[in-house]
Amino acid sequence: MTNRKDSQLNVYNIKTMRMQEPQKFDFVRFDPNNDCNVHCVYCHNGRSKETVETEEFGAFLDENVLGVNHFQVGCIMEPTLDPRLCELLLMIATSRGKPRHSFVLQTNGILLHRHDHAMLRDSGLTHVSVSIDSADPAAHKALRGGTSLAKVLSNLAALRNFCPSIDLVFITTVTKLNVHTIEQLTACGLNLGVKKFVLREVFYYPDSPVVNHSKMPDLVLQKNDFALMKTGLLAKFGSQVNFEFADAPFLTRASEKMKADSFR
Repeated sequence: MTNRKDSQLNVYNIKTMRMQEPQKFDFVRFDPNNDCNVHCVYCHNGRSKETVETEEFGAFLDENVLGVNHFQVGCIMEPTLDPRLCELLLMIATSRGKPRHSFVLQTNGILLHRHDHAMLRDSGLTHVSVSIDSADPAAHKALRGGTSLAKVLSNLAALRNFCPSIDLVFITTVTKLNVHTIEQLTACGLNLGVKKFVLREVFYYPDSPVVNHSKMPDLVLQKNDFALMKTGLLAKFGSQVNFEFADAPFLTRASEKMKADSFR
């Protein structure tokens, strides 16, 4: 038996993962579908209409998993586009893949209203992590085209009211456009009961065939911008919330390691 610390599971590697011997996972990040309903200007990820078949995912949980510490549904793509979302969450909750420590749904929040909140609660979700870049509607829309800040906030308030035991987390990509307004976003999150904020510096791969090259150069931060933002946030909010900061070099290393580990 081998142990894997961290792994992605998606349409690209499900068959390879199914050929692995049963093992214990520290962290599984699962994308049931390979599409997204938002076109973020900084997105480097290709898309398709492929999905991981329900039966194959169930077989992975039954035959390839001995235990999981942390399970996240939604990693690179948007899981609320998948009408099977609640079914898949409940499958995890009643399998050997039921996580011991954290069970996370990562989403952009726009379609949360389409999914049964009672089933989300009953699956045992511990966290809903929401990709949100600004408390200003215009800035949010400019970075995350196709989204509505008002709709996201409304959906989060409804989820919070129905499922108060589920912790909300904000995940923000920090760019030149929003770096000076993160304090306002933090205050907005606090009003919703958010206690954890994950702040990721935008990164840019000029050879990417997907990313918007006409806009990306203007979004990349100047040297020390991210560090200065971090200092200011900790000084103002450090005693109230849990911040997690990830600069561009860290994110690049983490992404490369996770991909290598998934195919090991």
